[in-house]
Amino acid sequence: MQGITPTALDEQAAANRTASMTRHSQKRRTPEQIRAGNLRLGLVLLAVAAVFFLGAVVKQVYFPGH
Repeated sequence: MQGITPTALDEQAAANRTASMTRHSQKRRTPEQIRAGNLRLGLVLLAVAAVFFLGAVVKQVYFPGH
């Protein structure tokens, strides 16, 4: 790390962050990766909905008057 000032490192880190946050980065997700991410998200949302549904059923069973 000789010859690199802390300021240069900060500027380089900022440039990397900016580049990685842009929509048109060098890395593009493949359709398979997008599908896998969508499936994962769908399963998480399904699990959350199932927990709410089961909570409502349990509430009906254990607290029928409320």
